[in-house]
Amino acid sequence: MAPKIWHTENEHRIIKSMDAKKRGSGADGIDRNGIPFEIRESKKTPKYRLQKDVHEYLLKHKGYYIFKKGKDLLQVDARVVTKMLKRGRWNKDRGYFYKFLHCKDLQFGGGLLEKLKPKKSLVEFYAEFFVK
Repeated sequence: MAPKIWHTENEHRIIKSMDAKKRGSGADGIDRNGIPFEIRESKKTPKYRLQKDVHEYLLKHKGYYIFKKGKDLLQVDARVVTKMLKRGRWNKDRGYFYKFLHCKDLQFGGGLLEKLKPKKSLVEFYAEFFVK
């Protein structure tokens, strides 16, 4: 029996727009090039929660994160994210290990945040964005 797939509505849209395959465990999806990715979204707080097991999976398979804040999307290699995470132990008060990556670290940690505004259909926009 396949594992249950837990994705938000936004994750479903992004995965579909990328023509990627959904995953039930580990990373959220596998792109057209066979590279795993994880979608993280910041809605209520100015930070992203990154799970240790997923992060290690992305590192092992040369994957990347897609960070979503409002309408902005940013693709960042998992190895780059590792350099932005605070040193020290991973938190474990939710039944799994995690660390936070603050939005400000993406904005100022090497100037990674780009304001991307779609001027085309979302499918065309995301397709071009992720092919780069």
